[in-house]
Parts: sequence; structure tokens; C-alpha cells
Amino acid sequence: MNIKNTIFKGLAISSLTLIAACSDDYLDTKSTQYIDEDAVIGTTQNDPSKVQAYVTGAYMNFYCGGDYWTSHDDFGIPAIKLATDLACEDIAYNRDANFFCYDYQLDNRLGNYRRTSSMWNQLYSVIDNTNTIIQMLKPAEGEEVDNTSAKIMLGEAYSLRAYSYFWLINLWQHPYSEGRDQLGVPLKTEEVYRQERVSVGDIYDQILSDIDHGYNYLKGEGFHNGKIGLSEYAAAAIYANVLMFTGDYNNAAKYAEEAAVNGGALNSESDMLSGFNSLSMPEVIWGYNVTTETTGYYASFFSHVDSYMIGYGGQVGYRKLIASDLYNKIADNDIRKKWFGYNPEYNIMKVDYSYEEEAGLTQYIQNKYRDSYITGTGDPFTSAIIYFRTGEMYFVAAEAYYLAGDETKAKNMLNTVMSTRIPGYSFTGSGSALYDEICIQKRIDTWMEGNRYLDAKRRGETIDRSKSTNHAADLSYFNAITYSSRDYRMIYHIPTTEMENNPSITTEDDNQ
Repeated sequence: MNIKNTIFKGLAISSLTLIAACSDDYLDTKSTQYIDEDAVIGTTQNDPSKVQAYVTGAYMNFYCGGDYWTSHDDFGIPAIKLATDLACEDIAYNRDANFFCYDYQLDNRLGNYRRTSSMWNQLYSVIDNTNTIIQMLKPAEGEEVDNTSAKIMLGEAYSLRAYSYFWLINLWQHPYSEGRDQLGVPLKTEEVYRQERVSVGDIYDQILSDIDHGYNYLKGEGFHNGKIGLSEYAAAAIYANVLMFTGDYNNAAKYAEEAAVNGGALNSESDMLSGFNSLSMPEVIWGYNVTTETTGYYASFFSHVDSYMIGYGGQVGYRKLIASDLYNKIADNDIRKKWFGYNPEYNIMKVDYSYEEEAGLTQYIQNKYRDSYITGTGDPFTSAIIYFRTGEMYFVAAEAYYLAGDETKAKNMLNTVMSTRIPGYSFTGSGSALYDEICIQKRIDTWMEGNRYLDAKRRGETIDRSKSTNHAADLSYFNAITYSSRDYRMIYHIPTTEMENNPSITTEDDNQ
């Protein structure tokens, strides 16, 4: 097997053609029809700009998915985050009869289902992109990277690969704390392809190696490409989240605090209520700028979540509400309370809310995410996608410091971020009360941002929808009201296409 030959196709093609090619042959390990890799490496290391199309392709794959919007619920990492959030308790999908309803019912995980294959294909497509970039640009053993552009691209590639494997291993297996020997996922790098289900421990070893490389290549370069490029602060955010899973809380706190303090300012009240649709928001560390050319339109995050737009969450009528139990935990003087409750000023599209009115649900309608068209700042469904915020990282740092045994620093991080949410906020408790406050405030602050699934699994928490009054009435039929975050339904089957084409994974190797 010549793994290198699988990643050097079409150096001169455009980035969008590249994306489609990557998703088409991610299982191909013996292709030999492409140009000689040694010639490519020599060329690109002398002129790293020739690799830019692959970097662009990696970011595009991460945003839209390797399957190119084959369905309106398939739109890259935002869809993955929404689907996994809906598998937990904080979003109430009261009318669960449209896209994402099966995720909400814990019934969208089998190998022949679209969700399973689209997530797998997307993340491995990004990994293929990053393997290409790394192979083209990495220095020979014992040598240094002298070119700044090459260093940045390597940093982006290693960090993206780490984050892709981080999602893969947590979607297809229980968390690291359950054991390093659990069956994981195939491992593809620029040098090796292990087709079997590589152990959780080995996958995490690769993730930690990759994010360390990525962070150190990016360190000192700041926001080298605004907030679109994966910066040293975004790499620090990824590093912190990975270390939270491995239990290295001291280092998790260090990287989370770096991302929080140096990755941007905290939001003002007007920023908090601006619609979460622009990378210009002070807290944004890393995101993706959507344009009229790259939008999936109805196949987009804002189509499914914006209550006031023409999409599925708005005029079509399938709104994602905040669960009443979490809503009741938001203090009345908390700025974030304004994220919820029908606001006629936003309803410029004259969306019909008679269903919510009759069911007494209008107070749970979400305003946090409003499309740039609704806020008067852009074309329909061109709202930016936000991957990391400084606000989130303050909560990660607070939890990490607490778990590392430093309650003083934990409290300082919590009070710093919360004082921008609740005027005069100052938490003075300690012990479990402090930890519970950190966890619940993070759940409120990062609502619908794709964090709940990972946090619940990492902590081994119970998902309890019984405490809310506005979840769908049919959840009992699916046994989806109270369940462990380690429930077998919280991890996915290996995709059928992978099982059919990969002789190293058998039905006995699949998840329950």
C-alpha cells in the first residue's frame, strides 16, 4: 500500500473540485494514477502558496460537509453540533416531525442512515485534506520550517486534523475515561492508514500530538487571517477541550485561559443580542464567513434555528425551543434571558406562531440566533458560523481550574465572564455549589452551540428531559426522556459503506 499516492491528486485543480474528490474516494488506499509526490513536495515547500487551495478545501469541507448538502439536514460541522445538541435535554423540539427529529428521538445512529454516513464522510474528508497539506509542507526530520506561510498552513492542518479526530472518536465511542482500550475509529495520517478500529487511547495520542504541533506552529502568529483562519487561540481552545477529556486539568486550564483572555474581548449587552451571525462579534475566536456562493440556503444552520426567517425553524414551522427547565434557571436580570421569548420587532417576515401561542410556548422561542437578513446585515442565509468564543473558554477554564483543585482561579474565571451577563454578578460559594454553577452557566451561555453532548458524555451526566414541560409528547415512545450520557444510543454505528469496503472492520467490531 502506498498511502502517499492517495493524497496527491490534482494539485492545480480548484479548491471546490478538490473537496468533491476528497469525499468521493476517502476509502481508496491504493490509487496510483496521480502525479509523483516527491515532485509535489519539492515544489510546494519552495512555494507554499500552491497549497492554499487545499487549505481552502479543508475549511470548506469542515463548514459544509463532504457530501455537499445532499439533504437539507446535512451541512457540515454546524449540522453535527445541532444534531448532537438535540440528543440532549436543553433544546425542546416540540413538533418533532421534520429534519433532525430522529436525532432528537435518539433514533438516527444506524450504519445505513444518512446522518451516520454524512458525519463520517465529512470528518474523514477534512482529514484527507489535512494529510495532503502536512505531507506537502512538513520539514524533513531534524529540519525546521523557515517559511511563515508554511508554518501557518501546517498549524492549521494539524489543528484541523486533531479537531476532526476529536469529534470522530467521541461520536463513535464513549469518552476516554471509560478506557483507552475501547474500539475507536480508523486512523489515517500522511504516513499511515490503519483500517481497523484503532483504540481510543491511540486515537487520543494522535490527537494530542497533532494539536501540540498545530498550536506550536501557530503560536506567535495571532489572528493571521482574521477570525476565518484557525489561529493560535483557536488551537488553544481545541487543546483545552481535548485535555478536559484526558483529565489533564492543569494544562486544560492553561490553554483555555489563553484562548479566553487573548482570543478576544467579552461581549457587551448589544453584542449578546446582535444575532450571533457575524465574526465581528468581540467574543469570536474562530468561525466561517458564509457568502452567497457558499451558503446552503435551506440546507444551513440558520435555516433550521432562526425562528423569524423563511427556513425550517421559521416560516416552515419546526422551531427549536429552549427547554423550560433550563429557561427557568436563567435569572430575570440576566442579559441572556432576552435570547428567548417572541419579539414582534424581529418578525419582519410575518411568521405564523399560532401553534406556539395555542400551546403556551411563545416564551421559549429563541432569539439568540437571527439570520443576517433579519438583522439587516446581509443576504438571506449568509450568516457567519461561529466555532469558538472567548465566553465559552472562560467556562472551560473555570471548570478545569476547579477540577485541578484551584477554586480561587475557578471563581475568578466564572465571575469575569458572568459579570458581563448579569450586572453585579459575584459568586462566593465553594465546593460542589461552585462546580454546579460553572456547569449550569456554561449550559445557558453555549445553548445550541454544540457543547452539551460532549460535556455530558465527558462528565458522565444523566440526560433528564422530564424536568421540562415543553419537550415533545412522543419521547416516551422512544424511551428518550431520562437516560445516561453513556447510553448505547449516544454513539453511532460504523457506516454501512465503510463496513462493505473495509475488510479490517467486521460486524462483530460494530457498536451495539
